[in-house]
Amino acid sequence: MIELTDEQEQRAKTLHEESLVIDATAFSYTLESPYYERLKAGGVDAEVITAAYEDNFESAIRKIDAIVNTVERNPSRFSMAYTIQDILHIKKQGKVAIVLGFQDTKPVGEDLTFLRTFYRLGVRVMQLTYTGGNMIGDGCGERTNRGLTFSGIEIVEEMNRLGMIVDLGHCGDATTMDGIKYSKMTPIISHANVRTLCNTMRNKTDEQIKALGKRGGVMGVTPLPTFVQRERRPTIDDLLDHIEYIIKLIGVDHVGIGLDFIEKMQESKVIFPASLIWRTRRPDVFGTVDDFTDTPFAEGIESVSKLPNITRGLLARGYSDEEIRKVLGGNWLRVFKEIWGA
Repeated sequence: MIELTDEQEQRAKTLHEESLVIDATAFSYTLESPYYERLKAGGVDAEVITAAYEDNFESAIRKIDAIVNTVERNPSRFSMAYTIQDILHIKKQGKVAIVLGFQDTKPVGEDLTFLRTFYRLGVRVMQLTYTGGNMIGDGCGERTNRGLTFSGIEIVEEMNRLGMIVDLGHCGDATTMDGIKYSKMTPIISHANVRTLCNTMRNKTDEQIKALGKRGGVMGVTPLPTFVQRERRPTIDDLLDHIEYIIKLIGVDHVGIGLDFIEKMQESKVIFPASLIWRTRRPDVFGTVDDFTDTPFAEGIESVSKLPNITRGLLARGYSDEEIRKVLGGNWLRVFKEIWGA
């Protein structure tokens, strides 16, 4: 448990409120009540919303339209963000900045025209693969371990040219390393933890984390329990251990937050079709279907509303205000600026 003095509690509260807080992996249900209220309680200023993953081109277009329409119907709560200036301006307005991201290149396939179209529609972050394989590489749950195909390298090159961030969150080992190798722009791992601390293929190896750090990338940690600690219900301290491990391995400039929270699905006991498939195929990697609906999130960060506990925990472990601000969102903003431009 996190224990702070009264003075430290006030410092943590002020620090969290004044920091730019970015969640690199969120879902569109956060645009609804009561999840929006939890988002605000957690102090989130910007979130990358997954607009598509295992979708085709048409399905992805419809999902983007639904997200933008919801944002436009709630102008006092949200605004779309396509640049870092947008994010900073929206924070000053007291609203949440919404960035569009994909967790798969399946909506693109091998078609660079589709890729450019999605960029023009506002997609600024794209994961190369979801859990399975696609036309450009393999995901972390696939039975094979291909690296990037020639088409995959071409997709990465065009993403670099456009200014779309290369995300390796769900990628398999070989695709992760190839993504780092072939991207000329800074790559990221939006939401994954440390395999050394929690042994699942969904997490990243020390080798991958070091390679990411050498390229200036950022890795977002997630409190989903099967990726934090598998022997018991994890706690906020276990999640902080992952953050601290990354900091000790590659430095405080390379770690952020990618919550990937599934609160609505867990509370409604409704599982994503893709999660149903992969938790049936690979319970060794993701946990079972029952884990998805019944396993509580890490204690102390059960909801996005508990995000300030990361600030409290890092403060308790002796990190400076500047270091904590980097973890909360400053590191993501640096990469956004590098890829999207000033």
